[in-house]
Amino acid sequence: MGLEITPRTVPTAYLSSELSRSAARAAIAAGELAVVRRGALVPAPTATTGWARDEERALAMIASAGRRLRNGAVFSHASAALLHGLWLWSVPEVPEVTQRSRPNAHGAHTLRRHRAELAPKDVTTVSDLRVTTIERTIVDCARRMHPRDALVVADSGMRALVGANRFRRTDQADAVEYLRDRLLGLVGQGRGHGRRRARAVIQAADPYSESPMETALRWIAVSRGLPPPTTQLQVRTRGGTFYADLGWRWRVSLPDGTVTFITVLLEYDGELKYLPGSGLVSSVGESSATVVAEKRREDLMREVPGTVVLRFSRGELNDPAAAFARLLAAVPRNVRADLRPVAELLAGPARTRH
Repeated sequence: MGLEITPRTVPTAYLSSELSRSAARAAIAAGELAVVRRGALVPAPTATTGWARDEERALAMIASAGRRLRNGAVFSHASAALLHGLWLWSVPEVPEVTQRSRPNAHGAHTLRRHRAELAPKDVTTVSDLRVTTIERTIVDCARRMHPRDALVVADSGMRALVGANRFRRTDQADAVEYLRDRLLGLVGQGRGHGRRRARAVIQAADPYSESPMETALRWIAVSRGLPPPTTQLQVRTRGGTFYADLGWRWRVSLPDGTVTFITVLLEYDGELKYLPGSGLVSSVGESSATVVAEKRREDLMREVPGTVVLRFSRGELNDPAAAFARLLAAVPRNVRADLRPVAELLAGPARTRH
């Protein structure tokens, strides 16, 4: 369930010194090889637009950088997340590595270097490249990235490490908190900036998020002070049981002294959905049957007394303030009065020397 998390395979990279000039020119002219950076060639890209194109280029850049790395440098941060197959809010423009020696300015435009001492347990191998482990990658990203972007990495990393399954939440609860404690322990090791931000990101991480868009939607809510929502919130309707991307259930006292419950459900348009008893369904909008089923699903959830369903698009997630204002309008008044924004989740990315 959710978007798949699988390690990526990097293409074979060739250094120009390994090919004759005529052979390189012939391969490029024939569309077999492409120059990914000065002095390095990779198989010609197959994707032409969108995320797939950017990811293919990023992996090619990593492959070419891997041919030249020295001083025990290890791929880390966003590059490590990409290699592990974790979710990313944006594709890294240049490879990132961590090394023991002090970074210099050489190749600063094509390689981003971080200085740190990595223990052997913090390093693994992916596609024959030395890469920081998923745990170390989560912590590195949490310290350096924008909190939203870091939370996307943390959610998917924890999801991969515990094998998160919405139907086994109770059984997996101890494993999730044990992992969270280990990550918080890693944050406290070593020097550097961003530790408060990293702790906030890891505390807010939820391995039961099923896509980066769901994570971004949750970040908008919790960073501005709402309590953490339940991911994959179960909703029982007369037409079956459904799972909303995110949701809250609040107990509200009315002026006449009676008590009622308000449920606010958030859904991201365009992600994979699950219908009762059927498992995975194709992406919304793929076919008229899917559109009809999704509309039926939402109508049934709206029928549940006290339930509000809000849908958000990618464009709305790019304007967090407006998205939060829309969400806040559906939240009970007493909850709105107690909002306490989390400064560490609203902060920008940490400064780093390239």
